[in-house]
Amino acid sequence: MKPVIVFNDVSKTFDIKHAQSFKQAFISAVKRQESTTHFNAVERVSFEVPQGQSVALMGRNGSGKSTTLKLLSGVMDPDAGWIRTRGRIAGLLEVGAGFHPDLTGRENVYLNAAILGMSRAETDARFEEILNFSEIGEFIDTEVKRYSSGMYSRLGFSVAVHTELDTLLVDEVLSVGDAEFRKKCEQRMLELQAQGKTMFIVSHNAAQVRKLCERGIVLDHGRVVFDGPIDEAIVHLQANTETVTTAFPVVGHIYDYYANNPAIFGAPTGPQQEARGVTPGVYQEFEKGLITSYVPGDGGGPLTVGLGRGHFLPVYLKHGGPNGEWGLMRSTPQGMLENYEARTMEFTNGTAVFTLDEGLHFKPKQ
Repeated sequence: MKPVIVFNDVSKTFDIKHAQSFKQAFISAVKRQESTTHFNAVERVSFEVPQGQSVALMGRNGSGKSTTLKLLSGVMDPDAGWIRTRGRIAGLLEVGAGFHPDLTGRENVYLNAAILGMSRAETDARFEEILNFSEIGEFIDTEVKRYSSGMYSRLGFSVAVHTELDTLLVDEVLSVGDAEFRKKCEQRMLELQAQGKTMFIVSHNAAQVRKLCERGIVLDHGRVVFDGPIDEAIVHLQANTETVTTAFPVVGHIYDYYANNPAIFGAPTGPQQEARGVTPGVYQEFEKGLITSYVPGDGGGPLTVGLGRGHFLPVYLKHGGPNGEWGLMRSTPQGMLENYEARTMEFTNGTAVFTLDEGLHFKPKQ
């Protein structure tokens, strides 16, 4: 079978300017200092992807994953080498990509679908399906600049996976949104996989890519350092990732979540511990936050959620954290205070609610 994606000795270099003003540029010239350096984001990368294969592109932050995906989608051109693709490619490279902030959700669905190659008739036929999947509801006719990042992600992903496509490109957007929506996204991608679609996914989440992908390509400083079965790729990545070489190891499902963005949480301040509350699970504390993980008992995988600095964390810890009356975390905070919405967060024992008028309070399950 002919490959649908071919990367042949592809390189991409960016110029990084150190002089931010005319004065700095003049001083650098007088001192004969370099005002610009070259950064090799992707260096001599080669691989082929056959039709119907699901591939995870993995690596640490700055390893060249997103650049590779942008080269593949045509957003950027390579400086050296060449790229060939077959069929229609639908890409979701970042939250809100292709959306115009001053247009409504409805208008952006048609705009985004047109960018992905769909006709107006095709979009008309699939609009209700896109809307229902995104769970945007009545906000579909609101300007998207008022959307939360989760709403952006849900609508953008919904458009992408309801187009006529041969290859789907996804860059970390599945890490945005609540656990239920992430589960629905995974199910939709498994359906596309069953239909013989090719998928190319960038993610730090080992559990997620293990479920969705059969092959893993690991990048390090813009070069391919491993290309093979997904389980072996995950082992290779974790064995060579700096985030696990700390005084307190970050492992398992908490590692999968933490590795999405270690900067949000900082270094671990203690080992992973078992929760002593009503719901069995584990948790780990970090310099800037906390991550909990437990198995809901609904037949799905572990539910792992992290909480960084903000309104909820200090009050949650004051009430005992994972061992207290709130229990373990079920979702990240939802709602936008700037739109006078209540900010809510689900826990196993109830819901924490923060409003500008009433502050923060906890509603136990009835």
